[in-house]
Amino acid sequence: MRSMNVAPRIPPSASRSSRPDLAALRHLVETRFAAREALAHEHAALPLDNLRELHDGGWLRLTLPDALGGADSRLGTDDPGTYLQAIRTIARVSPGTAHCLQVHNHALWTVWETGTPSQHARFLAPQRERLSLFAFLGSEPGLAPGSPRYQTRAVADGDGLRVTGVKQYATNGIEHGYGLAFASVDGPDGLIHNQQMVLVEPSMAGVTQIGGWYRPTGMRVAESPRVQLDDVRVPASHVLGRPGDYVRGRWQGRFHLGFAANYLGMGEGIAGWATDWLRDFPERVADPFVQAHVGEVQVALQAAAASLDRAIAIWRAGDVQRAELTSMAAKSTCAQAAMLAAETMGRLTGSTALFDDHPLGRLIRDLHTHVLHVGHDRTHQTIGAAMLGQAFDSTRQR
Repeated sequence: MRSMNVAPRIPPSASRSSRPDLAALRHLVETRFAAREALAHEHAALPLDNLRELHDGGWLRLTLPDALGGADSRLGTDDPGTYLQAIRTIARVSPGTAHCLQVHNHALWTVWETGTPSQHARFLAPQRERLSLFAFLGSEPGLAPGSPRYQTRAVADGDGLRVTGVKQYATNGIEHGYGLAFASVDGPDGLIHNQQMVLVEPSMAGVTQIGGWYRPTGMRVAESPRVQLDDVRVPASHVLGRPGDYVRGRWQGRFHLGFAANYLGMGEGIAGWATDWLRDFPERVADPFVQAHVGEVQVALQAAAASLDRAIAIWRAGDVQRAELTSMAAKSTCAQAAMLAAETMGRLTGSTALFDDHPLGRLIRDLHTHVLHVGHDRTHQTIGAAMLGQAFDSTRQR
């Protein structure tokens, strides 16, 4: 069994005056983010106002250690749940903003555990003072799932690399910070041998964000553009870890629960808004058929919340593969509960509730788009293979 990477030791810091306050976050989301959602959705734009307020509240540093102004909340610490509950809370109103926060915090966590002290000082320490968003540059047009190498290539150039390729679905983009890009170096097939992480900046020659490409039906607020890397000179200061570190660290397996939290939050947001809508119609709330289906949704969401809590708890035990499998099950459970909420509550509320004046239709479209990350068949097959003693990979997202 391969254990999780051990984070570098840091000197103890003075204790913070307060821990992240999820009640305050919920108030911020409900009073500030909700009013912006329709316009951001219409323009498929990055929710910068939301992200600035999240930065000011410390929510964009959750996975960093105390010494860097973070909450030290990530799997493998004494607080594995706060960053996930933050994603869940935001997703009830703005799933796109929640995904932006999720991606950013996952990237910070990756840089923290795989980077050097000088990289911590250069890329992570400034997170206290300014909004500087991180994006993962992994997905590529036409790259088959399970491919043994990326189309994006990195070749040696002195003490650095030259990187060329095209990336897509780069949530957060690179115009407001950094891209954590994956490329393949020369060597044997298999990402454990050739996958190299590098950090790119928009000011580097050859780095171009391609606007206007990202126009999905849902999750329009989580702007995820294409990024062109054209013979980009990446200095040694921006080369992160060794080839294969991302695979060896089982990073994809650590990220299952970020999606689970988002799906659960979406389901809760759909159910909560629709239930409030129904209360304005006495004849509907008195209908036993409506009552039964509202109850059915609540039971499913409660079960999903329990599955998320259980997966978080199992990460504490140190059995990484068991935790990954349980996280995959929680992700699927949360997605299915949210889909039940969307189908059932959309039917109970009726078509007027789906008008663009209301958030319900946007939340449902966001869910239908974002749930494609789950890969239910892959999740079920992986868990089944593990139960039957067959080979499996519990780090795959889909």
